[in-house]
Amino acid sequence: MDFLLRFVFVDVPEAFLLLTIGLAMFNRSVFEKKKQALLFSILSGGFGEFLGYYEISYQPKVLTMFLSTTLIFYLLYKPGLLKSVFMSTAAMGSLIMAEFILLVIYNSQHLYWMDILSTDALMTFIRILYLSILLIFAVILRVMKFDIRRVFPRNRYNRYLFLLILVGSIEFLLILFMNTSFFLRNNNSVLGQVYTPQFQLIFQLLILALFILIVFLFRIYLTLTIHRVEEETGTPYLNSIHDMLTAIRSFKHDSMNHYTAINGFLKKGLYDLAKEYVEQLLHEIVVTEKTVDSSAHILEGIKNPAVSSLLQSKMALCLAERIHLTMNITTSNQFTHIKTYDLIKVLGNLMDNAIRATSYELEENRYIRLDWGQSERELFLTIENSGPGIPKDKLNEVFSIGYTTKKNGEGGLGLTIVKSVTERYGGNVEVFSENGITRIHVSFNNR
Repeated sequence: MDFLLRFVFVDVPEAFLLLTIGLAMFNRSVFEKKKQALLFSILSGGFGEFLGYYEISYQPKVLTMFLSTTLIFYLLYKPGLLKSVFMSTAAMGSLIMAEFILLVIYNSQHLYWMDILSTDALMTFIRILYLSILLIFAVILRVMKFDIRRVFPRNRYNRYLFLLILVGSIEFLLILFMNTSFFLRNNNSVLGQVYTPQFQLIFQLLILALFILIVFLFRIYLTLTIHRVEEETGTPYLNSIHDMLTAIRSFKHDSMNHYTAINGFLKKGLYDLAKEYVEQLLHEIVVTEKTVDSSAHILEGIKNPAVSSLLQSKMALCLAERIHLTMNITTSNQFTHIKTYDLIKVLGNLMDNAIRATSYELEENRYIRLDWGQSERELFLTIENSGPGIPKDKLNEVFSIGYTTKKNGEGGLGLTIVKSVTERYGGNVEVFSENGITRIHVSFNNR
């Protein structure tokens, strides 16, 4: 009779609550599959009674229950082996935590296991308290709509950081348990009996293994961090060098054309035309030098060397493409809250789009204007350029993946990247286009 009462009122409710906790880790309700929930509770509760009947010691019992719970999860709910292990780990972890809380309560009231076993009323109270603790765990998880998948970072870099923190936390808890075991043993509590010298040796070996794992994870994390820093700092400069080389090749090509034209005039004896042509080139050089000096003076106010390098390379491209570039930078707060790598994405894509669109215009109509400043309300970056423009009915599509104004249909990611990065930092992107003029305005609240 005692066996039946214990099975119905303790073992089955315990198994049901552990199932609830395991499913709640993935934001799943225990009532989604009622038949499986009932069968799980009966099988798990019965297996626990079976182990108790043969008086299996605590450690092997917990390990065997973990394996059986994982198997029952896998067979009844078919979530996959990894999820089954994780749900079983959450369930058994809750069981151990609830027992630990009870042990703390025992010790605070100077109650010991033999005292509890000798009193039916006290035994019943302890069982109700134990199930209540599990119920509280389950209710908290369900109310929070907890889902462990939200915790795991999606990119590899943050995933190793998460694992490093997780393993370090487990290592800390094990060390804490080792330190408290001495006091528990002196207090003659149940945990003091569990922490035998042999069991402490297992704990010490586990702590050593976790320490080795922490060193291994830290090495991987450090390597990834170094690679990430190299990529974020090196990529903008490599792109700038590529743009500068492109500009140099363009200048070389133009110079060859000019030399060829002058040589043709001289061969035919057209000295006046050759003189006029050279004077025109000299005038263009003077105008170009003034533009370069003005832009160089403005670039001196750029705090970020990667941004300065990027703008210098784009300036060279504009000179090579006969695009009149003007820059007006009036703020010292040049989006300093944005990481350099992300800022380069925004500025680089905007400038590339402007240069590409402007190159379709006649040389005398090509221009790009960059305004970077701040008002009382916002920090802003505006890039305006001449070009074919964007039809009004297409303005809402410019941020969609695949939308492009290129004649060959390639590209279509630039503004998508700009919008994604800007919104990640709480900013806004607006596009205006009419009468052959396109303007992109990036802004952030001036906090």
